[in-house]
Amino acid sequence: MSKASVFAKTLKLIVTLTARGLRLAVTLAAKALKELQKGINKRLRFSITFKTAAIYALIFSAVLFVLSIIMVTAFGAFLLYEDRNVLEKNALVTENYLTGTGGTLDTAGIPESSGIPVSGLKKYAQIEGIIITLFDKQRDIIYTTAAKHDQADIFNETNTAPGFLVTAKYVHLFVDRNSSSDYIYYMQLSKPLWEGKLFLVILTCIVLAGFVPAVLFTVVIGSRILRKMLKPIDNMIGTAKAISAADLNTRLSVVDSHDELKDLAETFNDMLDRIQASYEQQDRFVSDASHELRTPIAVIQGYANLLQRWGKEDKAVLDESVSAIKNEAENMKDLVERLLFLARADKNTQKIEKTLFSLSELVNELMKETKLIDTEHTVKGEVTGIVSINGDRKLIKQALRVFLDNSIRYTPAGGTIKIEGRVKGNTGVVEIEDNGIGISSEDLPHIFDRFYKCDKSRTREGGSTGLGLSIAKWIIERHGGSIAVESALNKGTKVIITLPV
Repeated sequence: MSKASVFAKTLKLIVTLTARGLRLAVTLAAKALKELQKGINKRLRFSITFKTAAIYALIFSAVLFVLSIIMVTAFGAFLLYEDRNVLEKNALVTENYLTGTGGTLDTAGIPESSGIPVSGLKKYAQIEGIIITLFDKQRDIIYTTAAKHDQADIFNETNTAPGFLVTAKYVHLFVDRNSSSDYIYYMQLSKPLWEGKLFLVILTCIVLAGFVPAVLFTVVIGSRILRKMLKPIDNMIGTAKAISAADLNTRLSVVDSHDELKDLAETFNDMLDRIQASYEQQDRFVSDASHELRTPIAVIQGYANLLQRWGKEDKAVLDESVSAIKNEAENMKDLVERLLFLARADKNTQKIEKTLFSLSELVNELMKETKLIDTEHTVKGEVTGIVSINGDRKLIKQALRVFLDNSIRYTPAGGTIKIEGRVKGNTGVVEIEDNGIGISSEDLPHIFDRFYKCDKSRTREGGSTGLGLSIAKWIIERHGGSIAVESALNKGTKVIITLPV
C-alpha cells in the first residue's frame, strides 16, 4: 500500500470522526438547551397578568420610542429648514447691501479703492447670529465678521463645515460706478448650529425623562386593570378546586363577567352539568346493578341454606330449591349479559355485522314465534310491501323482541298484541301495539333510561331488569333508525320503529 493511499485513508478517517464528533456535540448541545429551557420555564412561572402587562408595556415602549425618534428627527429637520431659509434671506440682504450705493469703508483690510460699504456688516452679523466672510479671487480672506479665522475658512465639498450651516455665492462689485474696472468677490455666510443642537438635546432629554415614567405608569396601571379584568379567572380556579366528585353542585359565577370569560364560565358550567348528570347516571347504574345482582344472589343463598338444613332429606324442598336456584341463575346470567352488552356499547366495541336482509320476513318470523310462545294473548298482524335493509339481523330481531316481550308481560291475559310492517318512503316501519296497562305520562320520558322501572303494577310479574329498552334503543339508533312511543294508562302502548331502507 502506497503512502498516498495510507494518507488518504487516514485523512478520511479523521474527517469522519470529526463529523461524528460535531454531530454528537450539536446533539448534546441541543439536548442541554432543551433541558435548560424546561428548567427555566419550570422555575420562572409568571402569571398571565404579568405576562400580558409586560407584553403591552413592551409594545407601548417600542411605539413610544419610535414616535419620539420621529418627533425629534422631524423637529430637527424643521429647525434646519428654517435656518437655511433664514441664511438664504441674510445672504440676499447682504448681497444687496454690498452692491448698493453709499456707505463708507472701515479698516477691515478691504482697500478703500474698492468702494465696498462694509461698515454695517459686523453689526448686522451680530444681530442675525451669522458669520459673513468675503474672499478675493484667490480665495483668501479679505474680510470676516468671525472672531476666529478658523470659523471663516472657505467651505466646499472637500472642506466641510462641522457645526455650521453654510451658503455662498459670487458677488460682482464695482469700484467706480463711472469706470469699467471692478472686483469680483466670493461671499460666504455661515450660521452656527449649536443652538439648534442644544435645543434638540434638551428636547431629547425631556422626551426620555417622560419616557420612563410613562412606561412605569403603563405597567402599574395596566397590571391593576388586568388584575381586575382577570379576577373572574381566579374565582374560576378557586371554584374548580372546590369541586369534587362528592360535591358537583358548585357552579362558576357569571354575574361579574360580560365578555369571553362569561362564555368560558357558562361553557364550564354546562360541562359540569353534563359531568354531574353522567356521574349521577353512573352512580344510579352501579346502585341498580348491585341491587339487581344482590337479589338473585340472596335468593340463591337462601335456597342453598334451605337445602343445607332440610333439603337433603325432603324431596319437595329439594325440587323447589333447585328450580328456584336455576331460575335465579338464568336471570342473573341474562342481567350480566345485558350489562356486558351495554359496557361494550359505551366503549364502541360491540360488534355489528351488517348484511342485506328482508325486514318484512323478519317481522313475519317474529309474528309466528310470538304466536307459538304466547297462548294467552291474541297475536295478529300484517306486513305490506317488501322492505330490505342493511343491518345486523340478530341485533334488530333482539331489539324488536324486547318490545314484544314487554307487550306480552304488561298486557293482561286475553288482550291483543298487533304487529305491523310497512314501507313508508325510504324507510321501513314496524309497529307493535297492545291494549295492556300502558305507561303514565310521568314515566314515558324515562322508559329508555337504564334500570328505570315504572310503578309496581308494571313489574308485578317480575323478570324485568330495566335494561332491555336501553339496549333496544341503542341497536335501533346505531342502525340510523328512531323509536316513537305512544301510551296511556289502562289504554295500551304503541311503539313505532323506523329504519332506513
